[in-house]
Amino acid sequence: MVKDIIFSLTEKKYRWILLLTLALVYFFVYFHRVSSAVISKDLLQEFGVSALSLGLLSSMYFYSYSLFQIPVGIFSDTLGPRKTIAFLTIFSALGSFLFGIALNFNMALGARLIIGLGVSGVWIPALKLFSTWYSKSEYATMVGVLLAVGNVGALSASYPLAMISYEFGWRFAFYIIGIISIFLAIIAWAFIRDSPAHYLNKNKETKTSNSVPKRQYISKEHIKLIFRNKDVWILSIWLFVAYGALLAYQGLWAYPYFRDVFNLSRGASGFILMFVSIGMLIGSPFVGYFSDKIMKSRKKVIIIWLASFILPWILMAFFTEQLNVSLLYLLSFWMGFFGCGNVVVFAIIKEQFPLEITGTVQSIVNVFPFVGAAFFQTFLGYILDIVGGFEGVYPVAAYSMAFKFVFAFVILVFIMSFFVKETLTTD
Repeated sequence: MVKDIIFSLTEKKYRWILLLTLALVYFFVYFHRVSSAVISKDLLQEFGVSALSLGLLSSMYFYSYSLFQIPVGIFSDTLGPRKTIAFLTIFSALGSFLFGIALNFNMALGARLIIGLGVSGVWIPALKLFSTWYSKSEYATMVGVLLAVGNVGALSASYPLAMISYEFGWRFAFYIIGIISIFLAIIAWAFIRDSPAHYLNKNKETKTSNSVPKRQYISKEHIKLIFRNKDVWILSIWLFVAYGALLAYQGLWAYPYFRDVFNLSRGASGFILMFVSIGMLIGSPFVGYFSDKIMKSRKKVIIIWLASFILPWILMAFFTEQLNVSLLYLLSFWMGFFGCGNVVVFAIIKEQFPLEITGTVQSIVNVFPFVGAAFFQTFLGYILDIVGGFEGVYPVAAYSMAFKFVFAFVILVFIMSFFVKETLTTD
């Protein structure tokens, strides 16, 4: 009955159903991405591992996520987004169950790897769907909306997860998420349609801007077109650093930093981390709209956003323990708000390539933010261990060195931003 009602809607109204379905699935992509931060102490104690090992555990999500991005892009261009999302969401459910029942550290590593593989099949198929269902002037805005929803998931992985873990244990949360993920896979299969031409199996003509070519395998010419484009490489490095740095902070090391340097409780640290997600929740749709409708520019926006993103790293790197605890709320919000320039980055990439390979090229680029997250999470743990700590507690000097390492990378990629091509031109 519900399905009949949905598919009796006009295409314009159905787009809201499509967005809602994608939002529900994408919610847990972000939850899993940052959940390790709040339960980091539980994991350290339960598995008896070092900071480097904890960084590796958290980063397993990003390794499998990034390695599977190119296959996901090819699947999106050939099998279609609907099948890709539905099938891979089942893997995320399996990974959640396995993580919840992990008997040892190696089993937890494997579970995080499976979770990363499963949730890797949402973002790129969603971008493909936006390319076919929405116009060029709507694209960045819709990407921003979806990213905002993801940050509601990240919000749930901060203070709410901290409270659930305190009351019921961290394993309970992952059992529930596994059950929910199974239902989401079913919903995705039932309600997602790959293009207006596939809506209700209608064989009608669509507008040229949103038309969908026949599915095909990627040719050598397409590969050459992708890898000879300098912006693909510049923006890939941009995502490696900017998004990797953000996830190193939000997804793992901000919580121990708050605990060790400012002696904050789990609940207080989780509450501060919520402001990263609140910043991204507001900033993601705003930066898309700002680029589409106000600045009417892509290049200028990514420069402005990354310039602003540098500020919190300056403060944490050079004033590591001098910061007022109240300022941590503002810095976290600022980090989130100006850490979502990737919305515009993906719009730049999409606007430089033909529709039939947008899934593949965006998937190639999307490997880098998650390799970056894995790199920064693991390497910051390595830096902390080099300086040294005691029973999982690290000194101010360790965090200062780690944050200076990130700061240097952010400055480098900011300079590279000036060499990106402007793609949003007025018709």
